[in-house]
Amino acid sequence: MSLALEKPSFWLMIMGASASSMMGYGVFFWLPSFFSRSFQLGLVETGWLFGGVLFVAGSLGIFLGGVMGDLMGKSKRSAFATVPAIAFLLSAPLYWAGIMAPSPLLAVIILFIPTALGLAWLGPVLSAFQHLMPPHMRTSASSVFLLINNLLGIGGGVYVLGRVSTVLQPTFGDGSLRISIVIGASIYLVAAFFMFWAARYLARDWEGGGETVPVPQAEPPTEAEPS
Repeated sequence: MSLALEKPSFWLMIMGASASSMMGYGVFFWLPSFFSRSFQLGLVETGWLFGGVLFVAGSLGIFLGGVMGDLMGKSKRSAFATVPAIAFLLSAPLYWAGIMAPSPLLAVIILFIPTALGLAWLGPVLSAFQHLMPPHMRTSASSVFLLINNLLGIGGGVYVLGRVSTVLQPTFGDGSLRISIVIGASIYLVAAFFMFWAARYLARDWEGGGETVPVPQAEPPTEAEPS
């Protein structure tokens, strides 16, 4: 913990990931109810729509987020934080558009994109955590991250969105959950803020230091060593 306290990027990335998890877990939990209440869809239809979006878009987002983090992170360490930050920044307005869509088909098409973007942080952030601590401390560092992330994400996101919907129900009726998710999507902007902030310190806090990854070059052959 004494070493972690000297690395602000470690805590800022935890806060950014946890803020996104609050929205992610909350939306994934409440989206089936949203489709049912707002579009009067049955359980089977809701399952196919929501399950398809989450499986395809989620898998694609996790994969592409990791690829982008690796490609950009080779020349700039801060990319492991800026890639998730940009994804979060784009997720919020796209969630607003998808949730406010007038038809379930249009909502599914739009929500496909922010669902992918909202999970793009997993590869870059988890990779960065493994380089912010020495090898013998990585397990403990990951445990701290998972503890905070799950407490705020699972423990907070699902409850907060449901509670806001309940408070708004006398005014908006069955549309209260729609408004709750729209409000909750703003948390992605908070997540983006923390990630952009973490990017300022990531290169300094990286174990081994340096902004770029050195690539070993082969030495030219000498007269005593024919090529």
